[in-house]
Amino acid sequence: MDNVFRILTALVLALAPLAPARAASVLPVDLPDLIETSTTAFQGRVIDNRTERDAATGFVVTYTKFEVADVLKGSVGKTHEIKQLGGSLPGEALQYRVPGVPSFTVGEEYVVFLAGASAIGFSSPIGLSQGRFSVTGKGTAKRVGNGADFRELTSRMRDRLPDTARAQLDGAKEKVREMDMEEFKQSVRNHLRTVAR
Repeated sequence: MDNVFRILTALVLALAPLAPARAASVLPVDLPDLIETSTTAFQGRVIDNRTERDAATGFVVTYTKFEVADVLKGSVGKTHEIKQLGGSLPGEALQYRVPGVPSFTVGEEYVVFLAGASAIGFSSPIGLSQGRFSVTGKGTAKRVGNGADFRELTSRMRDRLPDTARAQLDGAKEKVREMDMEEFKQSVRNHLRTVAR
């Protein structure tokens, strides 16, 4: 039975690129959903990526290890590692990619919202790339973004945003793709306090 499952899963993954693009699409997730459905959220810098064939499934997987700078939700140590499907095995030219599964670059900083690990250890950000916020800038000028418009991401939690962030969003005439890092983290913490009541 285990072999049948592996063969069927491999067949589905092999045929996935042939399916229409909508088959790999993910429903939009706003910031309150990311906060509420995640078990863990943190700011961290990627210190390692390694790709190997998973012993339990036989699939190619990538392990990404973060050095954690700030925990927003849940409990993680000074480092945290996630396992995602796909990657490129050393010595092989072929890349195994799953549409929507985000990649992380060593040395880059992110804020990630993660669901709990599956029974076989997989853990991707909530909403795939939607739960991965890239950090740009340095020092006190750091900003975060996942490509979406923050006016839409935060529309259900405007009252929990810091005053300056709310004023920036309310006064914007175009899409706002980035938000000040500290104001973003404060917004997450404000929302968590509200839903905990």
